[in-house]
Amino acid sequence: MAFTLHPVTLEDAEDITRIFEEAFKNDHIIGYFHPNVPRDIIWGRDLDFYRALIRDGDIYGGRITKAVETSTGKTVAFARWQYPYTLTPEQQAEKEENDKNRKRYYEFPEGSNEELQKEFFRQLTEGRKRFIVPEKTYFLHILAVDPAYHRRGIGSMLIRPGLAAADKDGAQTFIEASPDGLPLYLRHGWEPVGEMVIDMRPHGGTGIEVMPLLMREPNAPNKLRTLDAETSES
Repeated sequence: MAFTLHPVTLEDAEDITRIFEEAFKNDHIIGYFHPNVPRDIIWGRDLDFYRALIRDGDIYGGRITKAVETSTGKTVAFARWQYPYTLTPEQQAEKEENDKNRKRYYEFPEGSNEELQKEFFRQLTEGRKRFIVPEKTYFLHILAVDPAYHRRGIGSMLIRPGLAAADKDGAQTFIEASPDGLPLYLRHGWEPVGEMVIDMRPHGGTGIEVMPLLMREPNAPNKLRTLDAETSES
């Protein structure tokens, strides 16, 4: 079964929103964000977010790529890389306006777990400020694979172009790793540099969730040992 990579356009917004929601529906943190919010409201918010990300992403170094199953034409995965960027004064003004327009996504509809989201995004923002230098650092912002297409090497396909560009520039690459994605990232040369720690018990969950923050040095050794090992990942 073959897959090809293509740039994402606004016409792909519904596909990548669907893939994101399927990929993270069992996530132990995100799954508690909106426990009592109607499904159509969550879908509308997520779709608005991805439309804005596609439309405005180039301003901030964003490059969104989809993986397509060649035999069916179905989009089965996507990744958003943020390449290093420097804003002109005009772009900075446009960014500030876009940030205002995206404010709706960060509001909390009735039935949301507001305190959990505030704590999650507080730690997320702090980690990015600590480790990302926008003019220098590559950032794998999102990697999502349809669960029906896990263990076929698609994650690696979407990772490689950004890593190749970072290696060529001699640049570091940052990512916040989900538990499911962590083994893949470690095999591609990322190393832990910090972590987010969320106590889920006050928010309706159980235990403490840890999200590793990873940095990859340029030209770090690839720890994928065989082609078979590579095609076993999601």
